[in-house]
Amino acid sequence: MMQSASVIKSRLTRPDMKANVAAARKLGISMQDIQAFIESREIPRMLEIIQRSGLRAAEIVDSMLSFARKSDAGQDMHDLGRLLDGILELAATDYDLKKEYDFKAIRIRRQFQDALPQVPCDSGKIQQVFLNILRNGAQAMQAAGTDSPGFVLRIHHEEEAGMVCVEIEDNGPGMDEKTRSKVFDPFFTTKPVGLGTGLGLSVSYFIVTENHNGRLDVVSEPGRGSTFMIRLPVGQRTGG
Repeated sequence: MMQSASVIKSRLTRPDMKANVAAARKLGISMQDIQAFIESREIPRMLEIIQRSGLRAAEIVDSMLSFARKSDAGQDMHDLGRLLDGILELAATDYDLKKEYDFKAIRIRRQFQDALPQVPCDSGKIQQVFLNILRNGAQAMQAAGTDSPGFVLRIHHEEEAGMVCVEIEDNGPGMDEKTRSKVFDPFFTTKPVGLGTGLGLSVSYFIVTENHNGRLDVVSEPGRGSTFMIRLPVGQRTGG
């Protein structure tokens, strides 16, 4: 796709290419006329968008492939409460995130069960899941102009299921059923063009379910916020 876009751009915009000049002369038109037409129709801008999107897609696919390489490497026992607190500290101080919204302005309430068991996981990947969900929630609350935006973070041990469950609840605009049912689909996004790839939550779903044999679910209603639930198994190494 990217190569074809580059070739099209060269054939439409380069008057120094002999083949372009010869083809235009054969049709009784000039390269200047062709360039004037494509610029009036904003074709160069569209080709540039194709190339940028192709580069972004290539980077995303590369990231997804790296997540797909299952391995026990890096899967140590971790306290999910500490991992979640660590990513909150990062979100509050990271400059790139603060350019979009300030996490310090978002009220955080923690409801962590005492004496939680540790779980075997890749801490970096699980923290990426937490960050993706927090970032989406913050963006949704900002876009909706939510009064007193906040997250409620819950962690509890589901002993019968052998899981530790992390819940991330926001008080944003929520989602209708159609949106909720697609939220983990690759490339699905409700954000304006250029502001999201639609892969943050799908990659998160892959990390939790495929890399860690866990579950990732969401409950939401319009006007009533959203709650994401990450469940990870206790006492067994995952992946591989």
